[in-house]
Amino acid sequence: MNESDVKRDMVKSVKESGGYARRIEDQYGVGVYDLILIPLGLPVFLTEVKMIRGPAFGPTPRQYVELENVRHAASHSGHAIPLLIGFRNGVYYFSELALTVDPRDCFSVTTTDVNFHDQLVKFYYSRRK
Repeated sequence: MNESDVKRDMVKSVKESGGYARRIEDQYGVGVYDLILIPLGLPVFLTEVKMIRGPAFGPTPRQYVELENVRHAASHSGHAIPLLIGFRNGVYYFSELALTVDPRDCFSVTTTDVNFHDQLVKFYYSRRK
């Protein structure tokens, strides 16, 4: 499965659950993150998706700046959440914004029995503790 397939499946899962999802990536737009995800009744997730090929993953420096601007603008309201999602071997790894992310430090559901939308919702509620 390549990155494009992963993003397509993520969008499909959120839409099938009643939410809104859209790919906004632009190969020529420096710093543009990949997805807008809005699970029904939850905040907006502005999301960068990376295939995990080594011990860590993260956004490009410009994507980090863009997502940090989102985090700063929404810091008191929580209505928009910058999100990094790594993907490897059928598993999603959800992370708060960082330059470099170790998958072992991420929220993940290591079973394919739970669809992406439900994993995103679980991540959202896990971070509210």
